[in-house]
Amino acid sequence: MLKVAPGYSLIEDTVLQLLGNKKSPFSSVALVQIFGNDTLVTAFVTDEHDDGSFSVFVPTGPNPPCVNIYHLGGQYVHPVDVPVDEAMRSIISCGAGSTRLI
Repeated sequence: MLKVAPGYSLIEDTVLQLLGNKKSPFSSVALVQIFGNDTLVTAFVTDEHDDGSFSVFVPTGPNPPCVNIYHLGGQYVHPVDVPVDEAMRSIISCGAGSTRLI
């Protein structure tokens, strides 16, 4: 019955990915400037668009199924070389272990 609830599949995919039971639905990790200033937020790239903009998934810590989705210009998206599972662990632990992200 839950499978018809809005967002259930994304939450299920996220939890399964965290448990290592499923391939991540996210293509990469990035630090994004959602406020247009120097504040950086950990995000997961979900789509790259033809115009150079991105759609990103920004989970909240320590509860990753609570999310925000942003559509940002490429100048606000800064890819980082960190595996998705490592970035998700940092979010779940409220930022602890974020050294490699920064």
